Amino acid sequence: MSKSSVAYSLHRLTALDLVKEEGGVRRINKLALRDLLENGVRWIAPAKLGDFELGLPTAHSADVLAQNFVGDADPVVMPLAHGPVRGRAVSPLHPLAPKAAARDERLHRLLAVVDALRIGRARDRQVAAKELRSWL
Repeated sequence: MSKSSVAYSLHRLTALDLVKEEGGVRRINKLALRDLLENGVRWIAPAKLGDFELGLPTAHSADVLAQNFVGDADPVVMPLAHGPVRGRAVSPLHPLAPKAAARDERLHRLLAVVDALRIGRARDRQVAAKELRSWL
């Protein structure tokens, strides 16, 4: 991402009270972020399921949530050219998100939970929200 994109994003997050600046240090407003992700992300950034592609497992197919779901035959993935799994592609939150998630396991887990909130049914969203609450 360009520096200007990062600066603009930080400005918007501060304006939305999702990031607070205290004494020159930026801190995430975890309660507001959790509330936004649980209740608003599927309306703000709706996910679209596409064709079968290679990618990183996400939502109910990712390790972080897969143990809670049994019997779903078609995995869903964040499209990544040389991904380990073939499944239905989910439109990523940002075009660079799959590459970043491939390098950072914690980010991959967080994006998988967010994708479950974006595309999941009611039960999927409840499990994802519970997982999110354990982190935030």
